[in-house]
Amino acid sequence: MDQYTLALRSFHEYLKRERKLYQHWEIMNTTREAKTFRPPIESSWQRCLSQNIDPMTQEAPIVYTRYELKGQQEKHHELLQLVHPYMQELYEQLAEENILIMLSDAAGIILDGKATSKAWSKVQKIHFFPGADWSEAGAGTNAIGTAIAEKKPVQVFGAEHFCQGWHSWVCSAAPIIDPVTNVLLGVLDISGIKDRVQAHGLPLVISQVQKIQRELGNRVMNRELSVLQGIVDIFQEPIFIFDSYLRIVRCNEKAGYILRLSPGDSLKKFLDIPNADIERFPFWGQTFPLKVTKDENNPMWTATLHPYRLDQRIIGGVAVLKRITYHSRGTVQRTLYTFDQIVTRSPVIQQLIEEAKMAAAADKTLLITGETGTGKEVFAQSVHAYSFRSGKKFVEVNCGALPKELIASELFGYTPGAFTGALSKGKQGKFVAADGGTLFLDEIGELPLEAQAYLLRVLEEKAVVPLGSIDPIPVDVRIIAATNRDLAEEVRMGRFREDLYYRLHVLTIHIPPLRERKEDIPLLVEHFLHRCGGGKGWTVEGSAMDILLQYDWPGNVRQLKHVLEQAMFRAKGGIITPHDLPPLLQTKFRTVPSSSTHPQSFPFLSPSKRPRPALTRELLERTLKQVDDNVAETARLLNVSRMTVYRKMKEFGIKRS
Repeated sequence: MDQYTLALRSFHEYLKRERKLYQHWEIMNTTREAKTFRPPIESSWQRCLSQNIDPMTQEAPIVYTRYELKGQQEKHHELLQLVHPYMQELYEQLAEENILIMLSDAAGIILDGKATSKAWSKVQKIHFFPGADWSEAGAGTNAIGTAIAEKKPVQVFGAEHFCQGWHSWVCSAAPIIDPVTNVLLGVLDISGIKDRVQAHGLPLVISQVQKIQRELGNRVMNRELSVLQGIVDIFQEPIFIFDSYLRIVRCNEKAGYILRLSPGDSLKKFLDIPNADIERFPFWGQTFPLKVTKDENNPMWTATLHPYRLDQRIIGGVAVLKRITYHSRGTVQRTLYTFDQIVTRSPVIQQLIEEAKMAAAADKTLLITGETGTGKEVFAQSVHAYSFRSGKKFVEVNCGALPKELIASELFGYTPGAFTGALSKGKQGKFVAADGGTLFLDEIGELPLEAQAYLLRVLEEKAVVPLGSIDPIPVDVRIIAATNRDLAEEVRMGRFREDLYYRLHVLTIHIPPLRERKEDIPLLVEHFLHRCGGGKGWTVEGSAMDILLQYDWPGNVRQLKHVLEQAMFRAKGGIITPHDLPPLLQTKFRTVPSSSTHPQSFPFLSPSKRPRPALTRELLERTLKQVDDNVAETARLLNVSRMTVYRKMKEFGIKRS
């Protein structure tokens, strides 16, 4: 305990020093000099002296008649109702010690009390009962009044009381503070004769007050939530509220119908968002597509998230739902790819997907970099599909494939007769075509400098002026740009505008080349064989897979797909051998021996149709190596159970690296 309290270890010491305490009091009474063992008591005596309190006072002033007291009790009905159970609990614990339990208001006027009849009889003459004023101004230094003055728990022992009338008592009190407003509501006190009461009185009263304040906080929160529920119900839009743990705690009837909410449902059940701490939640003000709805006729809804603050701290959020409607089927262009369709087991790519999801939610300009064939367009389409613009168009422009003289007209459009050869009706540019959606500028590094200047102006002004016109057309477009060039180097060489580079370089994603994630090659081979095989089951001999795994793939995933398509064209009987691979790969790896004396095949049939190869030691070792000792993946590729893999590993003495 701090200096404001009597610690249990010092209580018996105070009994021994009682005579010294009384001497201090006598000096104060005679000389009006406040000096005692504890600074808080000394400060209280000084306040009492400054208010001319009489140290010889034998009874506290009664300020309320019975009728007036009843009015005050009705006024403080909520406080009394809250505190009574805790007073009763204390009374039951301490009844044999002849103590009194009192509750005062914030001014120190006692509102109610509990005590045995014997204890009540002892305090009648000092007026320690409801209706009496036990503030410092009314009764000098005492636990109730000093706890109010200091706004801290306090215990006052014997002659530490300023007034002689209560020198035979020990009082322990703690202020009850509203946890929301920090306003003093009242004081809870335990008092008793000093030679009977134990020092545990103060810890007990502090413990009860802490319970009272917790319950008060819960009541305030429930009341606020009820008010909040009323506000929520007023909204015409579907709306729900979630807490700091992303649990949905309130919703109006419309949102409940759409989402079929159950108590405690998580926000992540309906919105596909990465994990994030509520204080650093990066998605405020962003809009997400809902994953689950009940409206089957028009299932597209979005939720926009707004923070809910209390005392400058974010304690939850509000989600406002909005229906996405389409004027016609032709206004919506679905993308080919989503994040779920990205084929990978690489931890690097999996982390990249999470970053791309956050980028999608941010709705800011995104720059995707990576070598040719790494899948930049796949990521661009997935970001669009994951964003709130997913219901609008995804328009792609290959900047490297457009003739220099046609770039401006393609991007920005033109009016009728703008130039020789122009269409009589004019032409809508890609920016206007993508309005409300996403414009994907592939190979942005190939854009000529003059076109870069025009693009920069459009990005800054969010409006486009078609060729031959002077009237700007406002556009709301999210830009995703991609390049296989080092744009920072291009800027240094003067081939790319620095201001445009920084305008595009808001969010960035770099896709690593296939040679840095070769663990994805078996999965990609299976994916492409299934996708391009026309329903026919295909296998790849182990020696052919060895070649695919060792090749560096300068053309990345796109080159791997083309190689497999060529091999499938040459292969016989649905089995791809090293001889079916393009000459470039055969020549490069001609000296590479097969890892098996009896070439086996990597199967890419469905498990029900796939033939089971003889499970030799060589085949098992090679398969485990190629999938990084993943037993489940090995069992799937070999069309056997995991128990069979474990049994064969034990039989062959194969240990996982």
